[in-house]
Amino acid sequence: MTDVELRVEALSLSGVSAIPPEYVRPEEERTDLGDALELGRTASEDTTRIPVVDISAFDDDQGDGRGACVEAVREAAADWGVMHIAGHGLPDDVVDRLRAAGEAFFALPIAEKEAYANDPAAGRLQGYGSKLAANASGKREWEDYLFHLVYPDHLADHSLWPANPPEYVPVSRDFGGRVRSLASKLLAILSLGLGLPEETLERRLKGHEQGVDDDLLLQLKINYYPRCPRPDLAVGVEAHTDVSVLSFILHNGVPGLQVHHAGRWVTARSEPGTIIVHVGDALEILTNGRYTSVLHRGLVSRDAVRVSWVVFCEPPPESVLLQPVPELLANGAGKPLFAPRTFKQHVQRKVFKKQQDQQDDDTAAASNGIIAK
Repeated sequence: MTDVELRVEALSLSGVSAIPPEYVRPEEERTDLGDALELGRTASEDTTRIPVVDISAFDDDQGDGRGACVEAVREAAADWGVMHIAGHGLPDDVVDRLRAAGEAFFALPIAEKEAYANDPAAGRLQGYGSKLAANASGKREWEDYLFHLVYPDHLADHSLWPANPPEYVPVSRDFGGRVRSLASKLLAILSLGLGLPEETLERRLKGHEQGVDDDLLLQLKINYYPRCPRPDLAVGVEAHTDVSVLSFILHNGVPGLQVHHAGRWVTARSEPGTIIVHVGDALEILTNGRYTSVLHRGLVSRDAVRVSWVVFCEPPPESVLLQPVPELLANGAGKPLFAPRTFKQHVQRKVFKKQQDQQDDDTAAASNGIIAK
């Protein structure tokens, strides 16, 4: 099988009316699955909604706006682990150019995109790829993607950044720098929400207390979800929490994000002018569970191609030890819920757990006379 045949886009363009069995999710995962467009429309009628928070007031030192902003972000991060952020400071034209560049790349012929193909089996995770069955369920996800480091620029491997369209590199570089500034602002707000000085979380993530000063890393992943004939059986991205500190999400106007809240799946509404922000595992560890790493998944559509841009804000992989901030445990305030680990160790543990879960499923299937593929 050629690389082109492995791409979900090629499968979608072939005109199949059914999806191969490796894309069909287990029965227990199909609760509230459906067409992203249809569920996006009904989400507008749902009274349970992901919070929308305007952070522009944080820059105002006068009045009560700053305190109200901190409390709104704190509440959303603690209760939901996700929020739509308005007043984020990302100019509309910058966001529009980013979307246009990403969509232009995925509009290229598959064979041309293959010049940037990754090779996860060889440890090359960055580049153009498709998610194969390296997940807990052993099932494939209905997406192709482009993944690479976007900040800091001097650490990025620019050979993995598309040369076509030519504006991709400058637009992505500009966007990465702007999101880095937004990450600092949100970490300051989240620190204050814990009753800590506003520099606390970022200093911890950069290793100041451990004698280092490594910058945060921003990874960009453009998810391309082709049309799918059975959106009630497939997912673009399976249910998971992000390993990051924070994740920033834009999309092409086609809804599809679902988050798990209060025992049910909630479909994100379209909130023009906002950017979605997730709390990730690393922030949950630092805050000893005060802020929640949100379980979420991505839907697909029968009639529309969905594209999302996700920036994962991560701590340095090995130089910083992730552990609950000591001030949150002081004076008997609580016991640490997480053992210390580096970010790299956390990722490895999570990958190992997925592999172990899959092995357990395979063993159970074999004991029932089923051959698990």
